[in-house]
Order: sequence, then structure tokens, then C-alpha cells
Amino acid sequence: MFKRVIFILLTLIFTMSLSYSSGEYANKTYIENVVKTFDLSTDKNIKILDIKDHQQTTDYTCGPSAVMSLLNYYGVLKDSQMDHQMELQIAKEMGTNDDYGTTAQQIANWLEKHGFEVKYATDGDIKLIYQSIDKGVPILVDWIDWGGHWTLVSGYQKLGKTIDDDKDTLFMIDPAAHFNNVKTVYGLSAINPDRFQYMWQDSKGIKGIYVIAQPK
Repeated sequence: MFKRVIFILLTLIFTMSLSYSSGEYANKTYIENVVKTFDLSTDKNIKILDIKDHQQTTDYTCGPSAVMSLLNYYGVLKDSQMDHQMELQIAKEMGTNDDYGTTAQQIANWLEKHGFEVKYATDGDIKLIYQSIDKGVPILVDWIDWGGHWTLVSGYQKLGKTIDDDKDTLFMIDPAAHFNNVKTVYGLSAINPDRFQYMWQDSKGIKGIYVIAQPK
């Protein structure tokens, strides 16, 4: 009887572990395309997660669209579900509107209801982003691009001894990459992290807003 109980428990644990994919870092081809597209001087010290983008179909659904990429990364949302209909469905459930868009609390509440362990806060910094990527965990950020914009930070290139050396690069899955009218790949935008830190605030001036979420 005892052995049977142990077997059932182990089976349940194994089944639960298969419920979500853990996500992966980008392969050599992905990195080569990133280096070429953004005209980087070298492919050294690039750490970037392999995340599928979804380009937002309205001016105000960057939040739900960035969350869709997060869900797909963890295997919660299939590639075939990454579409306009899903974007609007999630936006409606979150309470997204065309005035402000989506707040961090709305995103956090929605993710918690859908089985995620969530941390959201303000005053985030570049060190926090690097640490999150090092753990294989992308991080949602709300910054002043487009007057207030959600993106999913997916990687970085570390070339300087410190961020102030201005040699590093941040990579983001950007739901509005198709609006930029510049060359991109994989829905990515790239930016100097020191510059990003100064721009990391929402339309109300609240600095360093971020959401870190992982399946429970």
C-alpha cells in the first residue's frame, strides 16, 4: 500500500512537471541573426531567451501582447493561439482600455488567476533584469517608449565592466516592433541599458515598473 502511494505521488509530480516547458536560450542561428540585424560588433557574451513574439494589432494592447509571448515561452499558449482573437480576449479579461492601456496590477492579477507566481513592483534596475535573464526568466517592463509601453525583456549582451561603460545591449520582445519602420528580427528591439534605465517609467512618471511571472 505504501509503495503504491509513493508511486502515485511520483507520477503526479512528474505529470505536473510536464505541464509547462521551461523555456530555452536562443541557438547559434538565432544569435547570428540578431548580431547581423542590429549590426553588433561581436557575438560574444550574448545571453538571450528564445521567445516567440506577437505583434499587437491595436495601439493600446502592448500589455496583453507581451504577456502572450510570456505564455508561449512557458508552453501555456500554443503558436497557433498567438493571434488577434487571443490578444483581444486577454485584453478584455485584464481590463485593458484605450486610455491608459494595462497596469502592472491588472497584468499581475490576470497571471495569478491563470496559475502563475507573480512579483510586480517599481524601482527596478538593470541588475535585476540581468539576474532574471540569467535564471531563464524573461521580465515584463513598462517604459516611456510610445508614451507608455509594455515589452518583454528577453536578453542582453554584456561587454562593459559596468553599465556606465555604455557597451552593453538589452534585447526586448517588442509588440510594437512592426511600428518602428526599422529593420528587426524575431520581433526584437535593442537598446543601450543605461539609456533604458532613464526611460524606464510609465506615462505617469512611475519609475522601474516590472512584472516577473513563472508558472507555479
